[in-house]
Amino acid sequence: MRFFIILNFRILLSFFLILSFSGPVLAQEPEKTETLPAPKQEENTKETSSWFTDPNDKFSKVFEHRLMFRVGAGIGNLSPAVLNETGPAWSKDSILRNIVDPDSPPSFPYKEAKSLGVQTQAWDISYGWKNRFEIQSARNSQLGKYGKEEPASTNFITPRTDLYWASAFEGNRLLRFNGINDHLRFSYIHPFTSRFRIGPSINFHRYTEQDTSSYGSYSTSRPGAPVPDKATWSVGGNVESNFSMKGVLPGIYMKIKIAEWWEIRSRLEFLDRKGDFSAMGTQVLQESVSGGAGTYSISVPAYGGKVSDKGTIFMLESSFRYCRFSLDIGMIRQDITRSYSIYVGDTVGTVSTNDYLLRFPNVDLGQMSHQSKQILTEVYIMPGASFFYDSDGIY
Repeated sequence: MRFFIILNFRILLSFFLILSFSGPVLAQEPEKTETLPAPKQEENTKETSSWFTDPNDKFSKVFEHRLMFRVGAGIGNLSPAVLNETGPAWSKDSILRNIVDPDSPPSFPYKEAKSLGVQTQAWDISYGWKNRFEIQSARNSQLGKYGKEEPASTNFITPRTDLYWASAFEGNRLLRFNGINDHLRFSYIHPFTSRFRIGPSINFHRYTEQDTSSYGSYSTSRPGAPVPDKATWSVGGNVESNFSMKGVLPGIYMKIKIAEWWEIRSRLEFLDRKGDFSAMGTQVLQESVSGGAGTYSISVPAYGGKVSDKGTIFMLESSFRYCRFSLDIGMIRQDITRSYSIYVGDTVGTVSTNDYLLRFPNVDLGQMSHQSKQILTEVYIMPGASFFYDSDGIY
């Protein structure tokens, strides 16, 4: 009995000793897990345009400033006003002059000039801000040189009168055409969608044109003329015509982003320019009477006045880009109507003007009462390079 009492006492003592040691351990709070701070987001992340899918291409981002240089060349087709006006204007002049002076023969065009080829050159410098505002300084020029084998002339026929036999001759031949267009454009292109932008533009425009022409004529007098059986014709000489015009051209500018590397651009401008013109040169005439030896003389055409052009200039361009470099292929069409508010002058010389001249003296009523078309279509290619500047610097 005593043995069981002692055993129970020992078991109870051992239980209390174990409880006394394990209590403080169980009473301790559980360790707190240390929370690491979230990684700091990079500040001032550069905004990337939603148009592009490659964020690593810095040239695809929305730029702050861009400076672009382009230069190019092309070919074109020209229907020049200087020839298109010759047939109707000179015919009206000869009819009006015949009314005033019946001894002066009328003349009528029977062969008009056809379209002619030209070579074109162009360059431009443009500054863009955030692909919304653009300033462009540009020049494009057209040059054509023509020989006898090309259809660059207007031909006339003169019916038989009491003093002159019927005749046919080349009235005006264009030898050289050179037109230069200077532009200073300001454009705003509003982003209506992520791929389509359109907005207004204004163009401070200046135009110069220089034409070199040869005036031809031929007439033979009848026996009843003051000098019978006399043949008169032009054998040479050039007349330089110079036009200088300027105007402010409103327009509409559009861009369509097809792909990251491909963009379509188009511009329509409403043309209205005014200025001055002058025409002066020499015309070498040969005269022979009754088949005798010919004599030579020189007449001097001298004209000037006020001129204006109205119409449209349309541009359509496809632009391909790789990094900072671009290749643009485009087309420009100019549809112009030319008119004269003042056209004065005369041709002076020792030969009677009835023998070779079609124009009305002093005031060219035919030119002032007529409007002529000038149509130019050109296709060009222009490589270019761009330089950008933003918070990353210049690249």
